[in-house]
Parts: sequence; C-alpha cells; structure tokens
Amino acid sequence: MSASKKKPVRRRSPARKTAGRKKPKVQLKNSSVIALCSVLAFLCGLLLFMNFMFAGKEKSDSEKRHAPAVEAVSAKPSVSKPAEPDSEKVKPSEKKVSQPEAPAVNSASVNQDKKNLPSEKKESSNVSIKPQEKIASADNRNPVVQLPEKFSIPKASANATLVFIIDDAGLSVEKTKKYTSLPFPVTIAVLPKLSHSKDCAYLVRSSGKELILHQPMQSLNVNLNPGPGAITADMGTYDIARTVKENLDEIGPGVKGMNNHEGSLITSDQIKIGAVLEVCSERGIYFLDSRTTADTKAPQAALERDMAIFEKNAPYIDNVLTREAMLKEIYGCLEVANKKGTAIMIGHVDKSANILPALLTEMYPYLVEKGYRFATPSMLKK
Repeated sequence: MSASKKKPVRRRSPARKTAGRKKPKVQLKNSSVIALCSVLAFLCGLLLFMNFMFAGKEKSDSEKRHAPAVEAVSAKPSVSKPAEPDSEKVKPSEKKVSQPEAPAVNSASVNQDKKNLPSEKKESSNVSIKPQEKIASADNRNPVVQLPEKFSIPKASANATLVFIIDDAGLSVEKTKKYTSLPFPVTIAVLPKLSHSKDCAYLVRSSGKELILHQPMQSLNVNLNPGPGAITADMGTYDIARTVKENLDEIGPGVKGMNNHEGSLITSDQIKIGAVLEVCSERGIYFLDSRTTADTKAPQAALERDMAIFEKNAPYIDNVLTREAMLKEIYGCLEVANKKGTAIMIGHVDKSANILPALLTEMYPYLVEKGYRFATPSMLKK
C-alpha cells in the first residue's frame, strides 16, 4: 500500500523549460543588419563630405579677405606716382629701390603698411608685398626738386652761414622795401637825420628784418663828408656818446646794433671808438666793425671792455654795379663761409637796389638747396 501511494517524480519536459523565457521583440535578420550598416556608412560619408566642403569654403573666404588688403598696400605706390615731377627723369638709385639688396630703405613703409592691415594678417603681408613696399618707400620720400644749373654754387660745408648787411638806408623807402622783401633774414642799417630815416626804420622794423644804426664817422680822407649826425675827429668822448645816443633815439625802438658808415679815422682811434662801444654796452646792442681800414682798433677797445663785437669778413658785394660783378663777389663770400663757417658781407640800399635784391631772390632757392644758412648778427649772438 505504501508503495502504491508513493507519488511519482515529475520531470519537466523540454517544452516547459523554454516556455518561461521572453522572446525578443525585434528579431534582426541578416538583410536588415546589412541595410542598417549601409545607412550608417552613407551618413558618415555625407558628414565627411560636408565637413570638407565647409573647410574649403572657409579657406576661400579667408583668402578673399586677405586679397583686398594686399591690393590696398600695393596700390599705394601708384597713388603717389603723380606727385613725381617727371617720371622719366627718376635717378638710377631710385629706379633700383625694388631690388632685394636694399631692404633697409623700406622699414618706414613696412611699418606703415602693417598698421593698415588687420592684426592677424600682418605676418603674411610682410612676405607677400615686399617689392611694392620698397617702391612705396621711395615714392613717399619728400621729392627733392632738382633746380636747373644756373649758378656755380658749391655745396655748403662747416655749417656755412651767410649774413647780409645792407647799409645806407634813409633816403628812399621804395628802395629799402626791395631789401625788406627778401625771403631770408637780412640786416638793414639806417643812417640818421636824413629825409626818410624814420620812415625807413619803421619799414624795417615792421617787416621783421633786423634794424641797426648806420653811425656816420669821419674818414681818413677829410674831404669826404660822412653826413649828418657824424662823429668827427674834434669830438671828445662825451660828445661822441651824446651824438650816438641821439641817433639811436631818432631811429626808434627795436635797434639791435650799430655799424660804422665810413669812419676809418675814428675806428683807428682806440679811445674814440671805445666811447662808441661804451654806448653799445649801455644800450645792450652789438657793434659791427665795417672794417673800412685795416688799422681798426675796435677789437682792442672791445677787449678792454670784455665785449664781443662782429667784423665784416667777406667782400663788399656792390663795389661794381653790374650783375656779373656782384655775382662774382657773392661767390667769394660763399668761399669765406665754407672756410670760416660764417661770412658777413655788406651791400648798399641806394647803390644797388636795381640789381642786388633781384639777384639775391633768384639765388636764394639754389643756396638753400646747397645747404647754406642765413642769419643776422643778433642771431649769431644768441
């Protein structure tokens, strides 16, 4: 009974074991996998293609942005070319500016061109526009106007300075005006007590030229009349000082100095010329010795008073009243300036007004081109 009541052991069938598992929702077949991989490969290829296209477009845009900057810099020489007076007469040295063996000439132009470019493009512009930069540098220099060869003027040396003293103003305002119109510093000496002394002094003062008293003094040739307001041999030091002061007061304010008209007798007398220098020292003006005699004692009298005076050290310009003769004397003055540094020369208002002012005006640009300077004694004094 007990054996018959024993329950038999149940065994799961293979069908029941698999029945409890979940079946996958999506079942991929081989054809589906191949199709999916093909789609992914296509998408990847499309992304790579688009990336390549965008990269090429960005590079093209970058080149386009850079191109106008190069054109703008390289166009600069052509803009400045019209300023050249004659492009066919460019000097050989200027034509060779674009050659690579002289890069130092272009440093200023390179810096200027770099300022005009965007900051990220400066390095590339330094390489791509080198020849144009050199040409621009040559064109941007201040052009030197080549004057035609009209005068035989040597090149200035030793800071050659020209000091023009024009004596004997006081008779003609119109003739004096020809000298006050000169385009460079000039000193005009006015004689006292003449019909237009005050008018000429006013003209010189208002024109900005340097005004000095042309003090008449007795000559060794007593037959020569030095004119009114003169210092004569019979005067003592008191009378000399009084006469000089009266003449200075008549000429008016703004007198910078004094020089002698004739006066070889007075300047060769150390005491008498010393009395003149005393007044100059008192008034704070300079004395210019016209050196009408080689025996002048003005330097010794100045040394006694610890004064510095000026002396004419170049030829008189208008001893002979022709253009050729005056030009020859001016050339001699240029030689003095190149040897001594300063040439102090003298001309005369009434004597040469019809020739000398026009000649000096004509020579002025040539003298400047050769490097000569112009000054007055008061400018030298400073």
